[in-house]
Amino acid sequence: MKIASVIALGVGVLAAAPAFADTTIRIGHATPESSPIHQALAYFEAELEARSNGGIEVEIYPGGQLGSVKEMTELVQSGNITMTTGASVHLSAAVDELAVLDQFLLFKNEQEARDLLDGEAGAVLAAAMEERGLKNMGFMELGFRSFTNSRAPLDSFEAFEGLRMRSADNPIAIKAWRSVGAVPVPLAWGEIYSSLQQGLIDGQESALSSMIVERFFEVQDYVSLTGHIYWPELWMANLEWFQSLDEEDRALIGEVAGETLAKQRDLTAAANAETLEQLKEAGLKVNELPQADKARLGEVMNKAIEADIRAKVGDDFYDTFMAAVSR
Repeated sequence: MKIASVIALGVGVLAAAPAFADTTIRIGHATPESSPIHQALAYFEAELEARSNGGIEVEIYPGGQLGSVKEMTELVQSGNITMTTGASVHLSAAVDELAVLDQFLLFKNEQEARDLLDGEAGAVLAAAMEERGLKNMGFMELGFRSFTNSRAPLDSFEAFEGLRMRSADNPIAIKAWRSVGAVPVPLAWGEIYSSLQQGLIDGQESALSSMIVERFFEVQDYVSLTGHIYWPELWMANLEWFQSLDEEDRALIGEVAGETLAKQRDLTAAANAETLEQLKEAGLKVNELPQADKARLGEVMNKAIEADIRAKVGDDFYDTFMAAVSR
């Protein structure tokens, strides 16, 4: 189904009935059907439809059929679709406070990140989202991000100098990469493969599983395990729609959503664990960025963007969030 007809369908349904009165949940997301995100949402669809005895229908539009992350977020805010997902770095234009997650080497490991985001700090972020008409359904996991490139191994701090890399269209992320000498090129997610293939950029940074899912290995020579940032994938719904549900439906959706988040994280962990061997089998050369260089990378980048993040989220919010991280 083409994007125009899908959006027209959503608008038509909402116009033909009281706002958010139907029980059809329309979910758009930007990742392919092979991704852990889509696989988890397929579980959400199957379980919710079964447990509601068909009273709730779920429609999923993967692969950016409904537009970019930014466009789908706006569609959720307006009520034209029900839910979407997006990496936090793409959403700080809609919810300023999410910019605190743009910092580098913020968490030691996945469990620390989960504990923080599932707890007090995540609740603060969820409250900020509600002020923009978004209900936080939970933090899916993309894992820690590393690099592929076709130029040379990223085996030192100095190796980033002059690296033409894809960046999210996020001013803070762009400033951070420029601070270490890289040349960030803002591109939509769907434009990365062709840009690598055509040599418009040298490399990209993503979760390990994405290097296989998006087939970046076909047009890259090196994998550098930098683990420089943890980006959660936010799963969000239209707040007014969610509040319009009766208590029983909210409870059921919340229950299945919790199971879906756990499944998505497990799928991502398994995919990331399998990825390195697959990348090696594909002929890519794998290296680790030494810890001293990684620490220097994080220090320089965070120093370059701290004032920008504080200006965007406010000193009180920044200090509260960082206090939670330090604990």
